[in-house]
Amino acid sequence: MARAQVDKTRALETLFGVAERLEEAGDFRKAFDCLWAAAQLGHVGSQVNLGNFYAWGRGAKRDLRKAAFWYKKAYKNGESVGAHNLAIDRRNQGNTRSAVLWFKKAISMHNGEAYVALAKMYRAQRGGQRAAEDLLRRALRLGRDDISDCDKEEAKSILTKLLKLKRK
Repeated sequence: MARAQVDKTRALETLFGVAERLEEAGDFRKAFDCLWAAAQLGHVGSQVNLGNFYAWGRGAKRDLRKAAFWYKKAYKNGESVGAHNLAIDRRNQGNTRSAVLWFKKAISMHNGEAYVALAKMYRAQRGGQRAAEDLLRRALRLGRDDISDCDKEEAKSILTKLLKLKRK
């Protein structure tokens, strides 16, 4: 990596760290400004967090269209959390079709949390048990880098319940 690129990466990481500290201190407006600057320059973590700030109305007026813009940008830059967060927003808005699409995009990047969330959606649908079981089994085969211990435990728990219901 060229020295200029290394310097840019360090500067973006520093800006991201400043934003995190400002957020922890409750200064959401300044944190937002730091995230915005880093996101504009391509920092993927800042893009996701900027989407979160817009989605939650932190440091800026709540704007789900702008949140979606930054989540999509992060996704296009290789961050599965962008797709996952957009899927959650779409699900919460009642847009099931779009939520499923974005959960599937996150799953294609091995986002363990997305496997579990989509399985829950399928489980709630009539005739969706088999698809839910498949997603949960696939989630349980993911490695530590792709799924948290908490999500793995939730996947086991839901799958166990589904299998018990199936036997009845």
